[in-house]
Amino acid sequence: MAHTPETRTNVRRMYIEGMALTAAAACCNVSYDTAREWKRLGKERGDDWDTARAAYRVSEQGIDELNKNMVEDFARLVLTTTRELDNSTIPAHEKAGVLSQLADAHSKFAKAFSRINPQFSGLSVALDTLKTIVDLLQKRDPQALRALQPHIEEIGAVLGKRYG
Repeated sequence: MAHTPETRTNVRRMYIEGMALTAAAACCNVSYDTAREWKRLGKERGDDWDTARAAYRVSEQGIDELNKNMVEDFARLVLTTTRELDNSTIPAHEKAGVLSQLADAHSKFAKAFSRINPQFSGLSVALDTLKTIVDLLQKRDPQALRALQPHIEEIGAVLGKRYG
């Protein structure tokens, strides 16, 4: 199915303004594969959508707000992934592997980000502590974890305000 240039422009604009590529494609009735191909072709032609997205975020928010959003986005991703793993039916050894990869990614993110933003170190410790609590409750007291889960995002936001 052929799409109009306006459709491609709308997908690009939505992506650059912060929407996930899958969501931007869906909003414009375009398949994800098509949107991904447009993004790839744009990069080959010198129109890197990711660079434009980063520039948009910096220009709209300023670097401090961008840094804060990056940390919050990553923390949300960690929490969402952990929650989805909790509810998944994959075998325990696969869950352990995913958690290990997630912990490794978190550690690398925290280390790299703290080099460019020392203020992040306090937030990193706080979020790591929250993750440790979640992990411990998951193993030792799942009922307590279920009681805590509705509050985790709010706790993360409070920590972000305090340390971010």
